[in-house]
Amino acid sequence: MGLAVKPGLMAKPGLVAKVALTAVGAAMCLAPMGCKRYSAQSQLPLSGSPSASLAIGSFLDAGTNGIDPASVARMAAGAGYVLVGEGHPVACDHLTQARLIGLMVQAGTPPAVGLEMVSLDFQPVLDRFNRGEIALDDLAAALDWEHTWGYAFAVYRPIFDEARSHGLPVFALNVPRDVARKVGRVGLQGLTAKEREGLPASILPAPKDQEQDLREVFDLHPAGTSSQEQRTEAWQRFLTVQSLWDTVMAERAVAVRQLTERPVVVIAGGGHVGNGWGIASRLAVLDPTAKRLLVMPWRGGEPPEAAQANIFAYCPETMHFRLGFTLEAGEAGVLVTEVDSGSKAAAAGFKSGDRISGAGGHRVVRLFDLHQAALEAIKDGVGLRLHVPRDGAPLELTIVFEPANSGS
Repeated sequence: MGLAVKPGLMAKPGLVAKVALTAVGAAMCLAPMGCKRYSAQSQLPLSGSPSASLAIGSFLDAGTNGIDPASVARMAAGAGYVLVGEGHPVACDHLTQARLIGLMVQAGTPPAVGLEMVSLDFQPVLDRFNRGEIALDDLAAALDWEHTWGYAFAVYRPIFDEARSHGLPVFALNVPRDVARKVGRVGLQGLTAKEREGLPASILPAPKDQEQDLREVFDLHPAGTSSQEQRTEAWQRFLTVQSLWDTVMAERAVAVRQLTERPVVVIAGGGHVGNGWGIASRLAVLDPTAKRLLVMPWRGGEPPEAAQANIFAYCPETMHFRLGFTLEAGEAGVLVTEVDSGSKAAAAGFKSGDRISGAGGHRVVRLFDLHQAALEAIKDGVGLRLHVPRDGAPLELTIVFEPANSGS
């Protein structure tokens, strides 16, 4: 089942707003993690309730009360658009997405699936996949996944597997990356007439709350030697790109719903889903009568903010880094769960079971704290100092980043 590329249907592959501004993926060497199958029987304690436990992948309300799968299925089946946010490298998030798709099928409302991860120039590949002409094992190569998206195809495979199993059509939501990057460099006015052909005639602006949030993200990133005027221009381009992505993905989702006459499950980074700001706010303009259901991951700790989503899925934050270790954020901070033999992390002295309590003089609670510390280290041209209490004694281990132009 194909959907032709037409004016007004384009957006960008890549990182969510939290990491989209700089080469922080290179800075922290964030890499695709292997597909770790979290057991539905895994139990972890809930914050503030030592006797309570919660299965990984459980659906919850904002009060961290469980929602049974049948109720989730009914809620999803009644929506025109089900927007499911994710942390791109977090395998549990993608297993939850696949599970939700399966629940909709069981409820008698099989959806179409729209992916931020695939740009519209690869829709012909997805058309062939939808027709059964491309095997699942061959899909990553056909999509040039490693270069166009970068996060491990293995963690996304359950989504494609679910779609293939139930004959669900899968669609690209995003803009060819070269166009989006050019907008980020020179703005919309720098595009050629041909490059503008597939872009929306009008880009829907970000809601004020989202704009404020994006500004905070933008300001976290080092300005380097940029003048105030250059910084202001960079901010406007950044905001334009974010609004372009969300507008295009919303337009594309509307087109998919019209074509397939199915509800659309939109798989996208949490920055495009949370609080109903990104894609959902544009859907409210483009298809105002259709119900929108928001589903976001919750990492544990403090209960989530109710405004973030209608439903939450409990998925601890676990990521594998190219430096050679797997980190998990939880109640006790950031834990090193695996260290690859022969890696930079191993050379620096990290061991499985280490807890990272600080980085570059900052307290570390979540993985994003490491992201901030890495940015500062890169800006200052120094190694990232990581504090690791071990055997009751303080220990400092240092990661030295490769130069940005080293190609590593």
